[in-house]
Amino acid sequence: METIAPTEFVMRAQKSVYHLPCFCCCVCERQLQKGDEFVLKEGQLLCKGDYEKERELLSLVSPAASDSGNPNPAPGGV
Repeated sequence: METIAPTEFVMRAQKSVYHLPCFCCCVCERQLQKGDEFVLKEGQLLCKGDYEKERELLSLVSPAASDSGNPNPAPGGV
């Protein structure tokens, strides 16, 4: 875990704080911008597109798995 200087710009998702370059989707590695929709799932950021692809794949494997609860969307997220 890196330290964040008080002068650095950061992004927040729930209780986590990220350097701007670290605020990216864990699947496609696209840097997320202010206003982008995203999901914080099991401590990892997913952009809206990758989250929806994951849900679609899970529903093909097990229809009940995709409806098994809230993946903890971050405030302002999906």
